[in-house]
Amino acid sequence: MITFIDQVLDDLTAAGNNLLEQSYVVPSRRVGLMINRSIISRVDPPIFEPTTLSIQEFVEQLSQVQILPDLEILPYFYKAYLDVEPKEKQDSFEAFIGWAPTILKDFNEIDRYLVDPEGFFNYLGNYKALDTTSHWSLDATKTPMVTNYLDFWKKLHRYYRAMVDVCKQNDIAYQGLAYRLAFAKAKSSKTTLQNNYIFLGLNALNTAESQIVQQLLEDKQASIFWDADAYFIDRNYHEASKFMREFKSNWKFYESHPFEQIRQNYSGSKNLKVIGATGNLGMVQAASELISHYEPDELKKTAIILADEQLLLPFLQALPKNVSNYNVTMGLSLDKLPIATLFKDLFKLHRERTDQGFYFKNVVRVLESPFVNLLSPVESQKLLKVIREKNIIYVTNDAFDLKEDTAISLLLNTITQPQQIIERCFELIELLKKSIVGKTKDPLQLEQLLAMKEVIQELAVLTRDHENIENLKTLTYLLRQVLPLKNLDFIGEPIQGLQIMGVLETRALDYENIIMLSVNEGTLPAGKSQSSYIPYEMKRQFGMPTYSDKDSIYAYHFYRLLHRCNSATFIYNQESDTLGGGEKSRFLLQLEVDKPDAHILKSINYYSKVNPVTTSLIEVPKTEAYLKRLKQIAANGFSPSALTSYVRNPVDFFAQKIMRISQMDDVEEDIAFNTMGNIIHEALDKLYQPVQGKILIDEDFKAIRQRIKHELDKAYKECYDTSGTPLGKNKLIYEVSHHYIKMMVAADADLVKQGKELIIKSVEQQLETVIDIPEIGQVKLHGKVDRIDTVDGELRIIDYKSGNATKTQVSVDPADYEALITDYERAKAFQVLMYAYLYSKKEVFDTATGGIISFKKFSDGLISFTEKQGRTVIKSSIDHEVLDRFEQQLIALIKELFDMNQPLTEKEV
Repeated sequence: MITFIDQVLDDLTAAGNNLLEQSYVVPSRRVGLMINRSIISRVDPPIFEPTTLSIQEFVEQLSQVQILPDLEILPYFYKAYLDVEPKEKQDSFEAFIGWAPTILKDFNEIDRYLVDPEGFFNYLGNYKALDTTSHWSLDATKTPMVTNYLDFWKKLHRYYRAMVDVCKQNDIAYQGLAYRLAFAKAKSSKTTLQNNYIFLGLNALNTAESQIVQQLLEDKQASIFWDADAYFIDRNYHEASKFMREFKSNWKFYESHPFEQIRQNYSGSKNLKVIGATGNLGMVQAASELISHYEPDELKKTAIILADEQLLLPFLQALPKNVSNYNVTMGLSLDKLPIATLFKDLFKLHRERTDQGFYFKNVVRVLESPFVNLLSPVESQKLLKVIREKNIIYVTNDAFDLKEDTAISLLLNTITQPQQIIERCFELIELLKKSIVGKTKDPLQLEQLLAMKEVIQELAVLTRDHENIENLKTLTYLLRQVLPLKNLDFIGEPIQGLQIMGVLETRALDYENIIMLSVNEGTLPAGKSQSSYIPYEMKRQFGMPTYSDKDSIYAYHFYRLLHRCNSATFIYNQESDTLGGGEKSRFLLQLEVDKPDAHILKSINYYSKVNPVTTSLIEVPKTEAYLKRLKQIAANGFSPSALTSYVRNPVDFFAQKIMRISQMDDVEEDIAFNTMGNIIHEALDKLYQPVQGKILIDEDFKAIRQRIKHELDKAYKECYDTSGTPLGKNKLIYEVSHHYIKMMVAADADLVKQGKELIIKSVEQQLETVIDIPEIGQVKLHGKVDRIDTVDGELRIIDYKSGNATKTQVSVDPADYEALITDYERAKAFQVLMYAYLYSKKEVFDTATGGIISFKKFSDGLISFTEKQGRTVIKSSIDHEVLDRFEQQLIALIKELFDMNQPLTEKEV
């Protein structure tokens, strides 16, 4: 295969040009590298490398000004804005950067396309005024907001002129201005370029580039080489050749010179394959499987092209064993890596700090960073545990016992000024560097850190040179702007092994085998995604680029790859429930309906090869250590919840009770139902404590009602660990709790009004007993009963639940009491019976009603324990027979716990 670059160099050599004496203007640095390598291989001996420039470097050289990135130009734009705007109407820099970057992009477009600024901005102001009046009555008095809106558009031309003046005063330029200045230089008869310029591999030139190149061609100071193919040039409808057809028709140069270098490569024999895969993983697996069959010689002629750069790391991880050499041309945006996440979270942490402290979610995000865990694994986990256990919403420094020299204090000590956080970032980077070098020695982590240091250095320079960056919000915005622009470059050999790149990196390069991933509509092409204040109609009228032009650019990139390749495989995501998934790119549809006869096209579906996951239930043998710990529990006492946790899943019981591994709860920013239950429990306990043991009368309930809000507030603050007033969703749940408590009190008051005798015997009573089990010995049992009362002498044992409870869950089949210790669905019945059993050891009773009051189903009242066969209730009270049968099952359960021959076997829950 003869590449485009080789064809250009062959043509130059045939025309008698000295390849070393030319300056090459190319689409990318990689193209420049390939040109240099090709020229050096042709020259014997090679003396020096020729000059290669990107189109922007060429423009900067021609314009003789320094092009500043948009981020660095913003403070200069703000100065220009202040020169125009009266002081009383000036936005702060913080507000300014909310709209200025989009205006700056539009300035760039206006200048790159050599649009007359005065005429353009006058037209834009009139357009916006007309657009505004279409939404308002023409006779209506304009509001101040509408007036300010229209004034803004009228002033844009003044902003533009002031910006140009500021740039000239400082010998700098934004990109578009440099293009306009370069065009003026090229048009000037005073311009004499030292070298002859070779433009190659370009496609969609803006107006300034087009005019500059035409002028140099007319002055015989340049040559241009298009990578054009007759198949597309001859088809006026084809978007892939849109720009070249326009240049061929409109350039004055081509009135007297032929449009050369039109090849006929695309129509040659090619094997094309379209593969539909499921999800990103499926696409990566399909590509990996394809190249796993390639020989080394074939691999070095192959390019993997990722239309979505987020597939880079997954693809690198999926490289097959036969790929020993590869080169990654595309850089990975630092913004996508963990180090950037840490610093963005750190900025957010301090920017959103209030007088109450740091918002806990921001603190958690910082502490959970793998880099923070590397710095301080013990301290970070300790703080996370404190936040979750205490349910802290706003974190303050005095909440922790931090030493001044710890890494955590570096993160959490209060920062209010931009310079402070920059200094803190440099300190953090140095700490991380020492930690990585001393522990992981991970080169990728060090590369991330180095790139992050460069980002912070850029912010430091901006902060030092521009006094307008005066708060953390502004600095955070700048950080988020610069991170996506910083790439982490991968090291590789550009001419050996498999080549991995993005779509833009393929410009002017050729490969025999092409494998492209994410060939989906919305990704290739990207579709309507433009950040601009300029309406689409105006862009078309003034010859500025629209989203359809961007689609044509990517159409050219896509089809150009097929000019010289032998085979091409396009993999798209056919998973329809994902962004960019399901719909194959229009380019693939075009391949199917508009292709040369020599093209062989196959379409297949790829199904990921997923090894079936076989899970076996965990089985934990009982050891002497297990027995020792179990005896400790038996001595301290088994609670109903401990025993039912074993019934639910013995392995969970082992983890929580034997190994004492507690499951860390999340911080409840919104009150969870279990916390709400605790609040209600606590409030009811305090409300009824003063009236325990007495026959309740109406006056008692009047006093109780007066104390409801006071006791609820106390319970809320104790359970929720806050001194603030409930807000938002918490306010609703607070009111629901208030409602439930009032309903409970009202229900009791109604009993008394009905003439019933109600005595609260105890609330939150701690009960315990010791039973002697043969072969085990003494075993203690304990539990806290929410409420024990009598209604007209009938004993009631009541358990409160914040969740649901059904009659079935509080019942048992008299023929199957064993279900109490084998079926977790009967856990509520087990708990009710155990409370009754414990109480029977304290006070003898003949019968009692035991049951549950569910706050979620309060209207059901007391859901009593029953013996049921099907739907038939056999017994609705707890008597000696019920307790005896329960005791048998209780002892059987404890014996099972102590049975060393029966392992702890996991249950599917």
